[in-house]
Amino acid sequence: MPLTIATVNPKGGTGKTTIAIHLAVACHRSGYPTKLVDADPQGSALDWRKRTAEGYDGPPVEHVHTGDSLTPHVAGADVVVIDSPARLDERTGAVLSVSNLALVPVRPSGLDLWGTAEFLDVLREHLETTGLKAAFVASQRDVRTTLAEELEQVLSKEGLPLLNGFTSRVAYARSLSQGETVLDGGYGGTAADEVRALLEDVGDLLS
Repeated sequence: MPLTIATVNPKGGTGKTTIAIHLAVACHRSGYPTKLVDADPQGSALDWRKRTAEGYDGPPVEHVHTGDSLTPHVAGADVVVIDSPARLDERTGAVLSVSNLALVPVRPSGLDLWGTAEFLDVLREHLETTGLKAAFVASQRDVRTTLAEELEQVLSKEGLPLLNGFTSRVAYARSLSQGETVLDGGYGGTAADEVRALLEDVGDLLS
């Protein structure tokens, strides 16, 4: 069975797809046969792959249509990264059921935390009844403010680790719009370091 990592947050705009794509590319380039599964009806990860240049060094992307089973897609690679839907429905539970690790991207704002609350009940149920592991991932954080510290304080009561994740950088959106990632040349080394650090943190959680 492959190792399956899902980025899950039913609130839109949290950076879920950005994290999924970058993590999948980082896994692929680290030598692990990797697949990116786009389970979001918007198909943003699939749209990104369609923009990549011929021969681009990245994982294949499979789109799961609404109503289709996830199970056939969670195969054929050592690592499967799932980009889940930006809404809370039966597909959310299906994603969690096939995953080894759920990464929950959250931006450092009260609105994002409030939007995640209902989903946390679903997540807790899976944590209690399966071998699923989970962690919050700070997304689009501003290193110049104390919001990241406030985020850590609020989430600490949930009993899950908070990974540093990605800071707010134009490079992420710019690279994805070109069918690339910040791991490719020309986007600045600091963003690429953040991606590699997240991959290392994920490895530590799963070891």
